[in-house]
Amino acid sequence: MRRTIAFIALFITSVLPLSAQDLLVKRSGEQIKVSVLEVTKDNIKYVRHNTQRPVYTLSTSEIEYIEYADGARDTFNKDASEMQQQPHNGNAEIYDIGSYYNKNGVEGIVIATTSGGAHGTVISLDEITCAWSTIERKKLVHCGCNDKLDGRNNMATLEQFIVDNNLSWDDFPAAKWCRDKGEGWYLPAITEVWHMGTIVNGGSRNKPRRDVRKQYNELLKECGGKALSPLMYYYSSTESDDARNATYSHCSPDSPHTGEGSKNDRLFVRAFYRF
Repeated sequence: MRRTIAFIALFITSVLPLSAQDLLVKRSGEQIKVSVLEVTKDNIKYVRHNTQRPVYTLSTSEIEYIEYADGARDTFNKDASEMQQQPHNGNAEIYDIGSYYNKNGVEGIVIATTSGGAHGTVISLDEITCAWSTIERKKLVHCGCNDKLDGRNNMATLEQFIVDNNLSWDDFPAAKWCRDKGEGWYLPAITEVWHMGTIVNGGSRNKPRRDVRKQYNELLKECGGKALSPLMYYYSSTESDDARNATYSHCSPDSPHTGEGSKNDRLFVRAFYRF
């Protein structure tokens, strides 16, 4: 079975009012206050804030992220510009964003790719509703799960925390559910959960594509999975500064896109896997 969502999420154009102040952050660390006019896979067009010309064009390979006036953020894959240049194993199967993935017992939907599609990130077909931790709230402490980009690091940190404190994975249901899927599955970091919601909405929260979200959900159900909820928050493995709270995000275009709450709350969990 091989299915791919026809719409490529990153080929999206969004036009914002010239009065909006957006923040463009380059990979060099330079920050520029701009008004973004257009976003495509390869470049963006913008003007300096409070101006109407000249119009600048910048390659997405030079951009870390854009934070829009409403607080939404588009992050750009640092490998995007290298995809056509990087050689890959000729025997490797190539996947697109929106592809159905089923290999070596791992099954899911691809939401991110690198190395021209030879590698990427998969979300599980199914999900669960559970707590981040079942430890009594007043006894909760910080586990050290601070990574915002890669949930695999948080899983390793949590594993060591469990050993050091004579605890059990049963004390951390969200991470346990992901881990129990098999080697390589993990509870995603906050940026990964945010990215899932952004891709499902067509590549941008500012100009959401309901038809793209519908395609993702139809594919999930067709493959025997469950549709992503636009109403419920999904846990990440990233803790907040408050030791009693964990961070979460959602698959709706509504702001705010991320938040935090009690680790004892029951929220949705979707497992991630990198191939």
